[in-house]
Amino acid sequence: MVNIRELALEKERLAPGHRMCPGCGLAIATRAVLKATKDPIVVANATGCLEVSTTIYPFTAWRVPWIHNAFENAGATISGVESAFKALKRKGKIDKDIKFIAFGGDGGTYDIGLQSLSGALERGHKFLYVCVDNEGYMNCLSLDSLIQTEGGLKKITDLRIGEKVYAFNQKTGNLVLKRCTGIFDNGIKKVFEVSTAHHSIKATSNHPFLVVQRNGKQSKNSLAWKKLEELKAGDEVVTLKRLGKGKSHRFKKMTLSKKGDYKVNKINPLALPKKTSPELMEFFGLFVGDGWVREEKAEVGFALPEKKEGRRQLIQTFKKAFGQEVTSLDRLYLYIYSINLSRFISNLGFGKGAKSKVVPSWVFTLPEEEKEAFVRGLMLSDGYNLGESNRYVSASPELLKTLRLLLQTMNYRVGKIHFQTKKRGTFVVYRKLLEDSSYGYIAFSRKKRPDIKNYLSQIKQRDYLADNQWFSTEKIMSIKFVKKEPTLDLRVEGEHNFIADGIVVHNTGIQRSSSTPYGAWTNTSQVGAAHQGKEQFRKDLTAIMAAHHIPYVAQASIHNYADLVRKAEKAISMKGPAFLNIICPCVPGWKIPSNHTVKIAQLAVDTCFWPLFEIENDKWTLNYDPGDKKKPMTEWMRTQGRFKHLFKPENTAMLETIQKHIDERWEWVKKQCGKE
Repeated sequence: MVNIRELALEKERLAPGHRMCPGCGLAIATRAVLKATKDPIVVANATGCLEVSTTIYPFTAWRVPWIHNAFENAGATISGVESAFKALKRKGKIDKDIKFIAFGGDGGTYDIGLQSLSGALERGHKFLYVCVDNEGYMNCLSLDSLIQTEGGLKKITDLRIGEKVYAFNQKTGNLVLKRCTGIFDNGIKKVFEVSTAHHSIKATSNHPFLVVQRNGKQSKNSLAWKKLEELKAGDEVVTLKRLGKGKSHRFKKMTLSKKGDYKVNKINPLALPKKTSPELMEFFGLFVGDGWVREEKAEVGFALPEKKEGRRQLIQTFKKAFGQEVTSLDRLYLYIYSINLSRFISNLGFGKGAKSKVVPSWVFTLPEEEKEAFVRGLMLSDGYNLGESNRYVSASPELLKTLRLLLQTMNYRVGKIHFQTKKRGTFVVYRKLLEDSSYGYIAFSRKKRPDIKNYLSQIKQRDYLADNQWFSTEKIMSIKFVKKEPTLDLRVEGEHNFIADGIVVHNTGIQRSSSTPYGAWTNTSQVGAAHQGKEQFRKDLTAIMAAHHIPYVAQASIHNYADLVRKAEKAISMKGPAFLNIICPCVPGWKIPSNHTVKIAQLAVDTCFWPLFEIENDKWTLNYDPGDKKKPMTEWMRTQGRFKHLFKPENTAMLETIQKHIDERWEWVKKQCGKE
C-alpha cells in the first residue's frame, strides 16, 4: 500500500535542477514512477521535453543511470540494456536486482517509436515503459540557424526570450515583428539541408515550412504548411525579399584615451562618428575585406596596393567619415595610428583575422543606402565583376554566409557559396603561399523588376508572391541528410512563424501527434476558414498495448498520486514487460495556467476523457467511475486555450461529435471491465 507521507521523505531521483515549465505534468509523473521502487534503476529516455529539459550534456537532473536515445529507439534501447544485464548476471559478474524503465513522450511512443516498443513487448523483456502523454511534440532547427530580429541577424543560440523577430503575416502578407516567447534545447536529432537557388537551411524532418499549394488552373492557389519530410524538389517555399527601411545605427559611447594616459602615445585625436553614414559604411566594407586591427600597436591597417581603386576610395571615405588624411602608407599598405580608432573598430563585431570576419547583426538594421555602401566597400576590396554579375571572395565562411543573407534582404539574386583550395607554393599577391589556403566566393546580381502590371499571372507561375513587397517564393532544388547535431526550438507569439536563414518557417512549438485530441489547435493542426484544429480522433494507445497481451497495462493521472505510484509499483514488479500511460497536461501546448495542471488532469478523468483502469494478465479492472458526477467534455475543454475556437456558434456540431465519441469510448471501457 502506498504511503504518501513516507514517499515524501524519500530523496528525489529527479533533482530540482531541471528546466521544465512551472506546473509541468512531466516532472510530477516522472518523480512518482521513480519512487515506486527502492531498487537500482536504469532509465532510457527518448528525445522529447522530458529529455531536453533535464539534461544539457554533460549535466543532468537524473540521479540514476540514464541513457538518451532518439525518438524511435526507446523500446529497443531499454530491451537491449535489460538483455545485457541479464547476461552479466548469468555469468556471475553482477548480483544486483536492477529495474529497467523507459520514458517516452508522444513522438517516442504513439508515433515513430511504436514499432521498436511493439517489438520489445513481443520479445518479453522485463521492463516498464512509461508514456508521459502531453498530447503533442516539438520540431526544431540547427544551432547555426540565423534568425532575422529587430536588432539584426542573430544566431538562434544568441536569441533571448522577449526579443522581437521578423515574421510573415499570413492574412496580409506583410513583414511584421513578433516577440519570442520561448527557447528550448531539443537535443541531438537528424538534421536535413533544404536548398533553393538562393537560400539554404538546416532543420529536422518534422519542421514545417510555408509552401505554395498549386491547385490547378481552375482553382485558386494558396499557401500551406508542410513538414520537411513531406517536401520534395520542385516545391516552392516562401523566402524573404527585403527588410524594412531601417535607420542609421548609433554607436555606444566608449571611454576615449587622452594625452597622458599610461602607456598610450598614439592618441591621434580624430573625431569618432556617433552614427553610421554611407561614407563610414564604405570604409567598414573596405576594412572587412582588406583591413586589420592591432590594438596593442594602436594600428588600423589595409592591404591595398597602389593603383587599386579601393586605395583611392579608402583615402576619400576616411577623410569624409573621420575628418583626417591617411598619412602613413607605402606601395602595398596603408596605416592609421590611433588607439581610439582601433578600439572603436574592435568593438563593432566584424571579427578578427581574415578567416573570422563576419557581417555583424547591426548592419542588417541599416537603411538600404548604407547597406549598399558597405557592399560597395567589400567589392572594392575582394570583389570583381563578371558582366552583370558580381563575385566576392573571402577566407571566412561566416562572412560569406552573413553577406549572402544581407544581399538577400536587399533584393539581390545570390548564388550558393563555393569553396576552393589553393595549394602551398601558389604565387599570390607578390608572394608564395607557405601552406594550403581555402577560400570561398559568392556570385550575386541585382534582380530585374518584372513587368507585374502586364504579366502578373504569368510571373506568379514562377514566383507566387511576385507582387509582394517583402517576400517571394523559390523552388526547392535539393533536400539532403546532413548529420545528427544539437537542435533548438523557438516559440513566437501571434503569427507562429519566423524567418530563419532567409526562409519562412513555422513557430517551433507544439506539434500534433496521434495522441492530440480531435479539434485541438497545434502549430501543425491550424484553425482557420478551411480547418478547425486536428481532424482525427486520438489513437487509443493503451488498448494497442493491451492487444500485445503483456503482463500489465494501465492508465494513470498525475492528479491521483497514490493510484499512480501504486500502478508503477505493480508494473515494476511484473516478471515481463509492463506499460503505463500517464496524462501530463502541458502548460504552453494546452495553453493553460501553470497552477491548473493537476486540476485539468483531474477534469480529464471526471469527464471520462481519460479513464483510470488497469489490465493485469488480460483482466481489465476499472479504478474509478464518476457515475452521476460525470462531467461534460466542454467543462474540461474550456480550461484550455487550444480548444477555444470550438466554442464559436459554428462549431457546435464538433462539440457534440466529441461528446458522443467520448461517451461511446467510456461505455466500451466499462464493458471491457465487466461494468455494463
